[in-house]
Amino acid sequence: MMKTRIRQTAAALVAAFVLSASAQAQILSAEGVAPLDNGTVAAREMAIRDAMRLITINQGARVESVQVLENGKPAESATLTASGQLQGTVRVVNEYQQGKLYHVKIEVDTEGAAEAQAPTRSRDPSCAMPPGRSLRRKLVTTYFDVARPADASDLANLATALPTELSRRLSRNPLLLVRDANTVSVLSDSRIAEPAAGRDIASQLGQRQGVQFVVAGRVLSTSVTDKGLKPSFFESNNTSDQSAIYNGPFSGLLGGGAKYKATERQFDMEVWIYDGLTGSLLANERVGGLSRGDVQPKLPKPFASAAFWATDYGRLVDKLMDKAAQRVDDVISCIPFSARIVRQEGKRVYINAGLLDGMAVGDKMLLYKRSSGQPVRDLISGADLGMPESLNGDVTLTQVQPNFSIGLVQSSSQAVSEGDFVRFVPTR
Repeated sequence: MMKTRIRQTAAALVAAFVLSASAQAQILSAEGVAPLDNGTVAAREMAIRDAMRLITINQGARVESVQVLENGKPAESATLTASGQLQGTVRVVNEYQQGKLYHVKIEVDTEGAAEAQAPTRSRDPSCAMPPGRSLRRKLVTTYFDVARPADASDLANLATALPTELSRRLSRNPLLLVRDANTVSVLSDSRIAEPAAGRDIASQLGQRQGVQFVVAGRVLSTSVTDKGLKPSFFESNNTSDQSAIYNGPFSGLLGGGAKYKATERQFDMEVWIYDGLTGSLLANERVGGLSRGDVQPKLPKPFASAAFWATDYGRLVDKLMDKAAQRVDDVISCIPFSARIVRQEGKRVYINAGLLDGMAVGDKMLLYKRSSGQPVRDLISGADLGMPESLNGDVTLTQVQPNFSIGLVQSSSQAVSEGDFVRFVPTR
């Protein structure tokens, strides 16, 4: 058997693009193409993304490829990494159909992008929203299992108060519509350690609550990790605390001594993010840290209370809760807005998102169906990778109510049914 491996690295690719001026120009342009198999709306969006990809490649990209020749049969594996996110205003300047392909030429005005701050998701054109408004993704927080309840005995109602606090912080994001179901667990048995086991309940909860994402998790540790001797005056020595008792003059009056008290404490938790439609686990984020000082007050302070936040331990947890909320936002911020079809009458469909979610008459949505009822799993690791789906045309909204919208199916290759879902197509 003959096997040859060739490694290639290219600093940039030469693509089918047109620069409107010199290398210092602020207007970049390219033409993208896409097949018309699923209608003009879907093809137009894919062609725009193709054109943006060509511009990004031209601005600097790196290719890592490995070519393999085995028994005379060539094969290649390659990765393409852009130098950064493309910033600027995207404008469609020409579009047309030719045969079975849809062509779109775009221009990206990068004026001021060089002086802008580091790229963020909100500036990424692939995360575009309708002009002048935003679509609000729906999310529900659920019960957080506590792995060591005895260590958290001084944190009253931690399992239910934590998701409520997380939902409050997530609600600061105007692009999220957050609900709290803090008494519902995605795990049927708390002894189950694998978050992917929550797929079925997460899917049921997501559809029952009408949300796009379900957030759950587990508090792994609230353990004391270090203790130290601290002076003790006017305290009873009849406690279970380890102590060094002073028996000298005035000992009965002063009750002097030193007790071992907690000086360092850990807070460690996982945050699980599920797709509310399929129940697939999208991310398992972990945040944690150590706090020193006032970490275990003599009188318990309820979790998330003002008194709790004023302690050294509370200040650590406060920062970690903000970090957890940011991790959730990082995961879902560029996942396209989607909603579910809840009723179907011929070509007319009813969608569980409306005016309060940012929808408007004239919006066009891509229409999807599940390809099968079984999730795709990695046969080696056993990991659940998600549900297969197929693009099935598009829907144009004709009426928008506060909590739902009505749309007309424009071009579908398969019959539309309840439970199908739509995704937003940004206007370019």
